Amino acid sequence: MKYSKLSVAFAGMLVASAASLDAMAIPITFTGSGTGPGGVPVTASAIFNIVGNNLTVTLQNTSPSNSGQDVPGSTLTGLFWNFTGNPLLTPVSATVGAGSSILGACDLVNCTGLTNVSGEFGYQAASFTGGADRGISSSGYLTSGLSGNIGNFNNGLAGTDLDKPASLDGINFGIISAASGFNPNGGLSKDPLIQDTVVFVLTGVNGLSITDISNVSFQYGTSLTELNVPGDPRDPPVLIPEPATLALLGLGLLGLGVARRQKR
Repeated sequence: MKYSKLSVAFAGMLVASAASLDAMAIPITFTGSGTGPGGVPVTASAIFNIVGNNLTVTLQNTSPSNSGQDVPGSTLTGLFWNFTGNPLLTPVSATVGAGSSILGACDLVNCTGLTNVSGEFGYQAASFTGGADRGISSSGYLTSGLSGNIGNFNNGLAGTDLDKPASLDGINFGIISAASGFNPNGGLSKDPLIQDTVVFVLTGVNGLSITDISNVSFQYGTSLTELNVPGDPRDPPVLIPEPATLALLGLGLLGLGVARRQKR
């Protein structure tokens, strides 16, 4: 009987571990598409991944081409979402993605080859477009809560300021597509921009999972009155177990079956 109880406990742990892995280890991609100023098609993606207590968000401007005259209103500047459970997240880092780069000159430093943009993006838990309860942005429609509204992706503290003004403001460090043919108008030509991808890390997930994320949307331009594109899917994702998770779950169920026979 004692062995049977141990078997049941161990099998239960395997089943619980399988459920935990299933909920936390699978990245989820949200995509959005819309029409920017002048009828220009815009698309974007956001990959959410939870590992341990950290949430990683990979935000990418996936527009297939830079057509016509590129303007601030077709430049990706923010991401909004809901996080069930209302975790108290701390922004840790903001980094230009692999293969991406900063275009244009910065006022305060030489931006060539730089990847740390912690002072140019902010995170805020507040009420945003579409009822979202948190957001990330390079523009002034989001408040970092720090002096001068400088970006807070430095473990919650002020990050490095690369370009004037010392705040989240304007179109500076908005994200443009990596497609060829970039043709900025006067509103973009004098500001540093990021081509393709930015990766954000936040901590404080506290046991929540990818399935707690929903209502994702992509914000363009420098105002909340400009284009906002809903992400797909809108509802919390349904996770499909990976083979390793299924194997772990199978072992747990097998153990429960063996323990039950021993008890008889």
